[in-house]
Amino acid sequence: MPPRAVEQEQNQLSFAPEKIDGDRIQQVDIYLKFIGRFKLPPAELTPEEEKRQATLKRHRIKSRERYRMIKAGEHKVGEPFRLTCKNCGNTFESMRSNTIFCCAKCCADFNRHEKTKSREHERICLNCGQTFVTSRADKKYCSEICRNSAHIARRRAKRSKEKTE
Repeated sequence: MPPRAVEQEQNQLSFAPEKIDGDRIQQVDIYLKFIGRFKLPPAELTPEEEKRQATLKRHRIKSRERYRMIKAGEHKVGEPFRLTCKNCGNTFESMRSNTIFCCAKCCADFNRHEKTKSREHERICLNCGQTFVTSRADKKYCSEICRNSAHIARRRAKRSKEKTE
């Protein structure tokens, strides 16, 4: 065996796998012909990729927890899981451990509220000048009182304009 191949084999054997946060990580050196040892630049994740990685990590943690429960005898295979609804907070049973909602109505309510939150933006009331949060694009006033008082002011202005003409 040539000396370089022996050196490469020794380098590859020197990196033992490690467990970090339940994930198996092992360092590997890459050698390419005519280049030698190749080092990858550090990866910079986009916000979407970071969000996806966090979701995958949560999924792995939940999966390990389910497996631990089955191994410990706390849950038997084939029996329903006792879960809590993410929308209403009621306890329910499901054969799937990753069910989030107790019924379709709770799912629809939750998704509707989430969609409304994404549309929310700040506005300034045309009557009192206060800042308020709304999900409607056509809302101009912070409350019914401001809307009515602005309407009365417009009517008075219109009447005074008609009297002067």
